[in-house]
Amino acid sequence: MSDYLAVGGVSAVMRWILSSALTAGGPSSIIGVSSPVTSLSPDLVPTGAEEQPQINLFMYYASINAASRNAALPSLDSQGRRTSNAPLALDLHYLISAYGKNEFDPEILLAWAMQVFHETPILSRKLIEDSINAILLSGPLSPELQLIVTTTLATQVESIRITPGSLSNEEISRLWMAFNTHYRPTTSYQISVVLIEEKKSFKSNLPVQSRNVLALPWQSPIIDSVTPSPVGAGELLTISGRNFIGDSPSDSLIIFDDEPGIAPETIQPNFIRVRIPATLQAGVRTLRIMRNVRFGVAASDPHPGFSSSATPFLLAPTITTTPPISVAVGATLTVGVTPPVGRAQEAVLLIGDSAIPIPARPTSGPATTNSLAVSIPPDFVVPTSAQPLRVQIDRSQSRLTFDSLTLQYLPQVTVTP
Repeated sequence: MSDYLAVGGVSAVMRWILSSALTAGGPSSIIGVSSPVTSLSPDLVPTGAEEQPQINLFMYYASINAASRNAALPSLDSQGRRTSNAPLALDLHYLISAYGKNEFDPEILLAWAMQVFHETPILSRKLIEDSINAILLSGPLSPELQLIVTTTLATQVESIRITPGSLSNEEISRLWMAFNTHYRPTTSYQISVVLIEEKKSFKSNLPVQSRNVLALPWQSPIIDSVTPSPVGAGELLTISGRNFIGDSPSDSLIIFDDEPGIAPETIQPNFIRVRIPATLQAGVRTLRIMRNVRFGVAASDPHPGFSSSATPFLLAPTITTTPPISVAVGATLTVGVTPPVGRAQEAVLLIGDSAIPIPARPTSGPATTNSLAVSIPPDFVVPTSAQPLRVQIDRSQSRLTFDSLTLQYLPQVTVTP
């Protein structure tokens, strides 16, 4: 694959091909300037009464190659880890323009340049290497050329083809109007395909030592319902559905938020009970059932096989502060919660029917915390009695417990003036 310098490398190689062809039977008799072939924007080429005969090569557009745009995709796995360096496949579009103050100079030069590219329809690896080596030996190089000659263009797998373009008169006219300069005889070419690949490290699978084929009916696990919702950390969650068991009950795992799978406590073909991990953060979470398959190879079994769709559920936070809980208006109330609250999670304290947003935790602090501090605003309306206390984390509220003796919902907080 090539690097990002390949685009400039193509222009440099094409310019060198034209320049070297001048001394091998080209129209060198009418070329008397030091730079007969340039790679400039048309508005930067000197024109007028003293216009020198020359060929200008200008890349005016780079497009995505349709045939190779999806090669090596996707390049990331479900956990965001890089599995390949997907190449950026480009087609480069060039204008070849001819200049000259003398009669017939542009016609001669343009026809000659078209003949050179007609005889060189492929930029082979050897041609690219020879051209870059010749550029290195040609003399002092500009800083840009010193960078371009380090390109890995010659190592890419795909050959680079030079194909005449098919721009209409109207399209060429619009291009020259955009250049805001005088029109000169022009033709167009398309160069394809240039593959630019990042050089970052990625995850690589181990080589396959042996192969085994197993035919199974397509029976993915299907989740119909998840109860209770919301559920608390460490509690049992019941999943109802079908196709939960394959060859062995131990092959079925529960995956929360793409974390490593855990074994359920109880499993039947149509229901599963699993305990919520204590490390799972409160809020809207997802789960799916992964059913592994066995190929009969003890060293590598089991393998990930069938998976259900991700199903959302609410994981409720739990207030751990020991009652009685009280706070004065203008003071700060610190509430203990479990599971730990992430730094970026949205938190709201609910006192009765009043909601007090909790400011975001500082980025310099820990990633998670088991306590939330909120200042009771001075304009808070003080209730006449204790009020139910809740905390909401990412739209999931902590649950209240009804006390049949006091006929109250617990926990409660007393707010004083």
